[in-house]
Amino acid sequence: MINILYKKIMKKNMVKNKLVYASSLFLILLSTSCSSAEDAVADTEIPVINCQANITVTIASTENEAKVDYIIPKATDNVSAMVTQTSGLTPGAMFPIGTTTNIFRAKDGAGNIATCSFDVVVTRNAPSNNKPYFIGNDPTPSGKKWTKVGELSDEFEGTSFDDNKWHRNPATDGFNWIGRAPGLFESDNVTVSDGNLNVTVEKFTSPKTVNNTVFTHGGAIIRSKVLAKPGQYYECRMKANKTIMSSTFWISFKQNCNTGPVRKLELDIQECVGRVHSGTEAWANNWDQIFASNTWRHKQTCDVATSLQSPGKTALTEKNNSRFFVYGCWWKSPTEILFYLDGKFTHSITNPPADFDLEGYITMAMETYDWNPVDEAGSVFTSGSFDDLTTKYDWVRTWKLENQ
Repeated sequence: MINILYKKIMKKNMVKNKLVYASSLFLILLSTSCSSAEDAVADTEIPVINCQANITVTIASTENEAKVDYIIPKATDNVSAMVTQTSGLTPGAMFPIGTTTNIFRAKDGAGNIATCSFDVVVTRNAPSNNKPYFIGNDPTPSGKKWTKVGELSDEFEGTSFDDNKWHRNPATDGFNWIGRAPGLFESDNVTVSDGNLNVTVEKFTSPKTVNNTVFTHGGAIIRSKVLAKPGQYYECRMKANKTIMSSTFWISFKQNCNTGPVRKLELDIQECVGRVHSGTEAWANNWDQIFASNTWRHKQTCDVATSLQSPGKTALTEKNNSRFFVYGCWWKSPTEILFYLDGKFTHSITNPPADFDLEGYITMAMETYDWNPVDEAGSVFTSGSFDDLTTKYDWVRTWKLENQ
């Protein structure tokens, strides 16, 4: 570098005096140093960008998305800044049900960056209460209509639990099942308020021993008093709790080796948990965001030697406890069972391990599992709110087909 400067100086001044060379070189280096220092502090000012407030759109219960327009935010800067969208959907796009976060970035020529964001929240109106919730293809057979079965339906309005329709005390429902340790079914965990059936799970302040079994946590089980039958459509609008315990909606069947029925069946419409963790069995590591259905023929001394099952599942992109979902099941025939999520057909079971031709009981159970064991690390039980600890049912509805 010095040699290049030297040649330029000597050519311009046409001198060979070393003193001239040294002086000129000093001036050039001084000028270069000052210029570099000025450039280094030229622009450190961060652009300013402000996004609009969140947008909430409500659509009909049978629609899937909404067109949403908005104005792309502008940025101000001491020089200039370019705005780009880094996440979300563009103005005028069709936004799906749920929350879409739109993120924008302002960047100036010096590399200074600022961001802002806003949400577009699309929700559906509540489904009609005079027919099952179907979106798109309506499976109702030609010449038929759905009629509500009042004894197997409940809107859970008011503040009183309907003991005429439901059992909440496991000692009276005829199954004699008090829960799977360490979770004990207790009727005082069941309440009705704010238009919901609430089942609030808990950790006991001290363990309880029942039938020589130690229980550390409390849940509950609710069963219908009227029998559920094949051919009917069953649905509930449910929001799961946020604990390791379950949130369920299913049909249970009684069994007796002496008086029958010999087969011990179980029809799971939805079974999920509120939280999984490192101790959860690998096959269930997404059980907190799943629509999991199953058909069981349980092991019995007078029937099969090994429990048999035929499941059907749909993975969700949201946690089961993030919002209310509508879980539906058309028990169409003893060998064909169709499942619906928020009114849309998702999966079916057409090869159950036995004919599902028996009558059973609608069941909602909040229980513990050995495959998703109690995890004290970050436990919701000690720090969670009522909403965190509660599985909520907005309604349960049952429909039967009749001639038009």
